[in-house]
Amino acid sequence: MSETMEELARRVTPLTVLPDISEAVEMYLALGFEPVDSGDAGCVGLRAGHSYQLLATKAFMERQFSPWTVAVLLNRTTPYIYVASLDEAKSRLSPLAAIVEQSPVRDGVREAVIDADGQYLLLAEKVGVEE
Repeated sequence: MSETMEELARRVTPLTVLPDISEAVEMYLALGFEPVDSGDAGCVGLRAGHSYQLLATKAFMERQFSPWTVAVLLNRTTPYIYVASLDEAKSRLSPLAAIVEQSPVRDGVREAVIDADGQYLLLAEKVGVEE
């Protein structure tokens, strides 16, 4: 893999979207995960060592994406991929991949839901933040 390709993808975190995340949060805490404060009760990050899990409510996701887009993510775990450049990542997708929806910048993050032949991905780029 080229150095440029490695620089584009920063990390991947599983994102699970549920109508209510309270039971799932309790389950992960019981398994030894630590909560990572996101500043919003509708989206909870969890950490165990170097592993992460994101849990988001349907209502939280609908603040960023249309109800139709959220419906395709609901009750499933989707790779949430942090990238250095959302535009560059989208340009490297297969011609068969479709951009389901791209959100406006919110809280310094620009996101796009991608349908890669039935495999959904959520690409995210931090905007205006030096890493």
